[in-house]
Amino acid sequence: MRMNPFVTVVVAGCAAVILSSVPVLAAQAPQAQEHEHAAADMAAKDKTMMAARATMMADMNAADQRLDALVVKMNAASGTGKTTATAAVVTEMVTQRRTMRDNMMKMQDGMMAHMMEHMQAGTASMAMCPMMTPAGDTKR
Repeated sequence: MRMNPFVTVVVAGCAAVILSSVPVLAAQAPQAQEHEHAAADMAAKDKTMMAARATMMADMNAADQRLDALVVKMNAASGTGKTTATAAVVTEMVTQRRTMRDNMMKMQDGMMAHMMEHMQAGTASMAMCPMMTPAGDTKR
């Protein structure tokens, strides 16, 4: 049985379209996997940054307690003891300020890099970042 030339051309054209789409379809599967991997990687980084933030907040609370205790001693002291206690308060304040500045500079670099990753991943990625929620807002 002989095929009509028109049917032959149509069949050949369909075959060409199907064969040309195979690489595109094959490329889409790894891209989807890469996207899922990137999202999981971003979520892990979000979690790490939130843990670092929680540690920083705990450290700041402990520093506040140390300073509060020194201020109580200073206020209760008199004479030369008051001078010594005041010096201890000032020394603690300077130490805390330096520590906070150093920590802030370390975190700023990491935070900027993290934000750039979210920007490259798209606006939805930025909106889902727990670092973008107001402090204390855990509803997500």
